[in-house]
Amino acid sequence: MDAHPLNALFNPKAIAIFGASVTSSSVGALTYANLLEGGFRGKIYPVNPKHDLLGEVTCYKRAVDLPDGVDLAVIATPARVVPAILRDLGEAGIKHAIVLSAGFGEGANKDDRRGKALEAEAIAAARKYGIRFMGPNCVGLTRPWLGLNASFLRTQAPKGRLALVSQSGALLSAIADWAGPHHSGFSAMVSLGNSVNIDFGDVVEFLATDPKTEAILLYVEGVRDAPAFLSALRHAARLKPVIVVKSGRHAVSAKAAHTHTGALIGSDAVFDAAIERVGAVRADTLGQLFAAAEILANSKKANGKRLCIVTNGGGAGVLAADRAADLGLELPPLSDTTKEALDKILPPFWSHANPVDILGDATPDAYGAAVKAAVEDPNNDGVLVLLTPQAMTDNTAVARAVVDTLPKRRKKPVLTCWMGESTVTEARRLLSENGVPDFITPERAVEGFSYLAKHHRNRQLALEMPRALPPEAQPDYDGARMIIEGALSEGRKMLSDMESKALLRAFHVPVNMTIEAADPQAALVSAETLGFPIAMKINSPDVSHKTDVGGVKINIAHATSVKRAFHEIVANTRRALPEATIHGVTVEPMARLSQTRELVVGASRDPVFGPTILFGAGGTMVEVMRDNAVALPPLNSVLANRLINRTRVAKALDQFRDYAPADRAAIVDVLKRVSKIVSELPEVLSLDINPLMAGPDGVIAVDARIEVARPPASDGVYDHMAIHPYPRHLMHQTYLTDGTPLMIRPIRTDDADHVQDFTRNLSEEARLMRFMGQVNELSPDMLMQFTQLDYRREMALVAMAELEGREVQVGVARYVINPDERTCEFAIVVSDRIQHQGLGTKLMKGLFHAAGQHGLEVIEGSVLKKNTPMLRLMKELGFTQRPDPDDRELVIVERWL
Repeated sequence: MDAHPLNALFNPKAIAIFGASVTSSSVGALTYANLLEGGFRGKIYPVNPKHDLLGEVTCYKRAVDLPDGVDLAVIATPARVVPAILRDLGEAGIKHAIVLSAGFGEGANKDDRRGKALEAEAIAAARKYGIRFMGPNCVGLTRPWLGLNASFLRTQAPKGRLALVSQSGALLSAIADWAGPHHSGFSAMVSLGNSVNIDFGDVVEFLATDPKTEAILLYVEGVRDAPAFLSALRHAARLKPVIVVKSGRHAVSAKAAHTHTGALIGSDAVFDAAIERVGAVRADTLGQLFAAAEILANSKKANGKRLCIVTNGGGAGVLAADRAADLGLELPPLSDTTKEALDKILPPFWSHANPVDILGDATPDAYGAAVKAAVEDPNNDGVLVLLTPQAMTDNTAVARAVVDTLPKRRKKPVLTCWMGESTVTEARRLLSENGVPDFITPERAVEGFSYLAKHHRNRQLALEMPRALPPEAQPDYDGARMIIEGALSEGRKMLSDMESKALLRAFHVPVNMTIEAADPQAALVSAETLGFPIAMKINSPDVSHKTDVGGVKINIAHATSVKRAFHEIVANTRRALPEATIHGVTVEPMARLSQTRELVVGASRDPVFGPTILFGAGGTMVEVMRDNAVALPPLNSVLANRLINRTRVAKALDQFRDYAPADRAAIVDVLKRVSKIVSELPEVLSLDINPLMAGPDGVIAVDARIEVARPPASDGVYDHMAIHPYPRHLMHQTYLTDGTPLMIRPIRTDDADHVQDFTRNLSEEARLMRFMGQVNELSPDMLMQFTQLDYRREMALVAMAELEGREVQVGVARYVINPDERTCEFAIVVSDRIQHQGLGTKLMKGLFHAAGQHGLEVIEGSVLKKNTPMLRLMKELGFTQRPDPDDRELVIVERWL
């Protein structure tokens, strides 16, 4: 695979600085000085038409005058000349730039038409010449490992293993100043500025595989491309911790939706759900970001949330334990082996529990032995060492004992907190210099560990992807679309009650039967048809919340009450909303479930992240109680249960008093089906089921409201989704030439056993051709890589056949999209049991179809020269072939799509 498209930006060999100067305090002068003083070993060329020389260095007039080999331009000129400079870069063949210049309609000048016009010109010039640029209005980029400081930061950041990406230049400056005294270093510091060309997704994508980066910190003010952002974060979080801070936590959508759900979901709750879903971890404050940087700079991943605390002060241990409980961390009991070891070295009055209180007069040797025992205890995933400076405590000697005790290759994180200030300064310096994260307070230390624990938890959640429903549970997609089309053809955005429930029924959501009645007589006939008791509700497209206008009557038990109820409902609504269009009432039977709980299930369209799913306590006081949680679709059972558990009403679903447990599986099923609705029907903007009655015998949707609109004609199948759902549209039933039924479908997370069996049963020659080496069995990591896909960046199609009475995988073809987002690399292997039956051709044509829907232009791969059958298949499918210049045993095959 070719180098990442941003490789020349992050690892340049020659740089041109436009607006360079040595005689002023301008951005160009400061940036040029930083480039010269940073230790960069490549060439640096100043460009400024006002100068022939800068000192004794030749200064160039324009990009076209530069020597060959420049791969990065840093632009620090007035905004008005930036578009022209980008065009010059294009003519000179320079494909990467950092635009430090401001004046493009940002900040207080958002309505600056001239600035926005310049921004549009810059974007157009970059698009025309294929230039990728960072900014404008950014502080720049530093790569301390390269001695590259292409920024106007006043402080040189030390080198290390953290990468920081920020939309705020001021924050970047503050952290650069903070890093040195705290022994934290950076692999990269990136200022995105207005991010009109290079955005978070692009940078995180590069950093995910950057060998110098072990953890990524993000400061986010806004997200432009949610699918790219989340896909990149999911990729990166699989490989290394990603911590995100977002400003504007209490901003809410400016436009309220027509449903309860729209009023309940705030943009910050959606952002939280998105970050958690892709495996990253969110920090709420700048202080927490510093805590995250402190621990990530020196610690590896944690494998869980179990923390052991070692302390010489009971109070400090309690403070840490309280904060751990706040954050959902566990303080597990000590193992018997650990207790026995500590009994031999500690006074008899030590706590014999976690926190491990080794008492105020603990010696350095006692500290060292206690920490060693805690680190070796299999019951925990990390150790926090606390010290309160007491009269008999040698703070620095204890720090030395802890450092000497720790193994060079730590399998779990060890954090420290030497409380106080003046008497512990030397001890803290000693800890930090030896790579031991040190915190000022117990609470901040526990927060630091929580980031590692959350990363482990969220990384597991990111692997959860829904599978396709079995055939008998498949929704009636065509029927649902016809209902929506009927409303849209009449110019309506809101489905009627009957239409809303019909759409839910098409997706197998249990609903309460509803009949529309235009007059009192029709209402009476409907009531008799359904059977008493009944409920009657106003039927009006202009009424969102019927109870608020007196438009609901329930428990109507007799025919004599029906006509009176009709007139009262209509009169109440006209009095409350004189302009409302009224079509009569709806009549429905009272829900016949017993011991029910009132819930709300909804969906709304976030302007950034698209469809969101809400669950919580329902009923008429839903907005007042605000007991709800939000998740991003698609959902499976694990994710749906997690969504439920984040609410208080979840406890009411269990047995309490004389109430039997509600049918939780039925609630989960409704959540999954609502997720399917918004995933498969981009026309659905919002959906509200309130209440969803849930009892021991099942669930029923009593009231439903759905808002629809036509999606943009340019959208692809799942372009409205931030997280790509299972691509069921790529499932294809076909047959082998001998008549054996064959299902070709995208791979699922639960295919791991099929994939492992398939690999084991390949012949030695087939394994060699596929893996280009001897692979007899796939490791757990390889199985995860092969089955747990982000369908937005890769695809794998498996061929499943029923052989000898069971479903067997007989072939697989996959591609991974290259970072240029226009080409992909493929691989294919067919079972030795299914040869010469056209399976390879079927799988490759399926890949062509999927790649075409991704908008890819070229599919390419590497084939062993001696794999004659595969090369023959490639020729039949229209691939060109050429020798691999780096490996004479390989042939590169390529096909335009």
